[in-house]
Formats: sequence, C-alpha cells, structure tokens
Amino acid sequence: MGEARKEVMSVPAEMLTRDGRDARSARPAAAAAEEERLREWARLHVERVHRLKLHVAAFVLGMVVLAPVWVFVEWESNGAFERLSDGGKPGDWDPWILYVALVWGTIVAFAALRTSFDRPTTEAEIDHELRRLREPR
Repeated sequence: MGEARKEVMSVPAEMLTRDGRDARSARPAAAAAEEERLREWARLHVERVHRLKLHVAAFVLGMVVLAPVWVFVEWESNGAFERLSDGGKPGDWDPWILYVALVWGTIVAFAALRTSFDRPTTEAEIDHELRRLREPR
C-alpha cells in the first residue's frame, strides 16, 4: 500500500549548534543587537541636539525681546518720559536682565555640555576599567 517515504536532509555538523540552530546566525544576531543599541543611542542623541537647538533659539529670541523691554522700563524710570517718570536718579539702572540672562544661559550651557559629551560606552572603555579595578593596590 502507500508507504510513507521520509526525506532526509544532510547538514555538516560544524554548522549546527547544540540546539540545532545555525552557528553562523549567532554572530549576526549579536551584531544586530549591537547595531540596534547604537541606533537607539543615535536616535536619543539626535533628539537631544534638536532640544538644544530649540533651547538656544528660545534663549536668543527671549533676550532679543527682553532687552528692549528692559531698556524701555529703565529709561522710563530714570526720567526719559517726564510725564511717566517716577523721578529716579539718572544712570541708576536696575540690572535685572543680567540675572535672567545668567540663569537662563547657565541652563542652556548645561544642556549643551550634556549633549556634546554624551556618547555610548565602548567595550574598550569597559575593558580598561576592569583592568584598573583588578590591579592590586
């Protein structure tokens, strides 16, 4: 009657691992995982660069808007507009804009430092640190 015939495929033993997977697929899988990790880091870095550009643009625009406001307020309070003046002493300008610029500029500078020094940790750095930790003191 109908005899079932089994097809047998021969594969060289050196191509198989213990669980039957192709030994060559292990290397590309690790490389793919590393590539994916670097891709994720690159995506985050690009997002940080975009945020930094937004912060710098906001800082510049903010200072461009605040500087004329500051000049107008200080000029008015020092008698430039006689009807609106409160009689302040000429040349006695309050430097509040400098405080705003320093605080805001410091925040933007820290964002720039974080963005510029941000990079993935390499295997060479990890190996160097392990050698340093294993050395006798």
